[in-house]
Amino acid sequence: MIPDQTSGAYIVVHKVPMAGKRIELWKECTSIGRSSDCDIFLEDITVHRKQASILRTPQGYVLRDDHGSGDSFVNGQAVRERLLNSGDQLLFGNTQVTFYASEGTRPFQLVTSRGREMHLGRIPDSQPALVAHLDAVNARGISYRVELLPEMTIGRSRDCAIFLEDLAVSRLHATIRELPNGDFEIIDNRSATGTFINGRAIARSMLHEGDEVQIGATRFIFRLSPL
Repeated sequence: MIPDQTSGAYIVVHKVPMAGKRIELWKECTSIGRSSDCDIFLEDITVHRKQASILRTPQGYVLRDDHGSGDSFVNGQAVRERLLNSGDQLLFGNTQVTFYASEGTRPFQLVTSRGREMHLGRIPDSQPALVAHLDAVNARGISYRVELLPEMTIGRSRDCAIFLEDLAVSRLHATIRELPNGDFEIIDNRSATGTFINGRAIARSMLHEGDEVQIGATRFIFRLSPL
């Protein structure tokens, strides 16, 4: 029997409509692919229906390429089977995810952990730690949520953390960045069509609860919610 692990492993997806989504790896074999039968369904036409699996073994978590075409990658290297280390970057088609071996290996600077390390050894106060995210609606009326990481790029390039398939959007349109005090700002990267907050064009601006950010045909609402 595989020994129990005190903290579960998980992945974080970096491609819309799942960008920022955290998925727990609670099964001994977690299937990944474009088939709705997979445990982790990736809405990406460049991903195979049965792409890969993450296996829980006595040695740790192992990525196995199930399609056999050599296009499951770990840190840029095609693999058939690879023991995963926390922080490894996995790529399936155009979808990049980050593997974390346990909650304890998650970097403190990620927004969903902000506040935990600050309150160690202190008497808890009545103010809960907050998680920042964007509620988005694109030109087709599709809604999705993006959990904000310490720095995320937005644009038409597939290398962006938030990819917008919109000709009105520049390849590297804007950047959202967490500041040392936990606030977030958005920076327009000299885009062709501009970045707007509450209808006003900006070059750089702080983000506040409820702010509406317009980039091309996509509308984002900046939200803060308790951890």
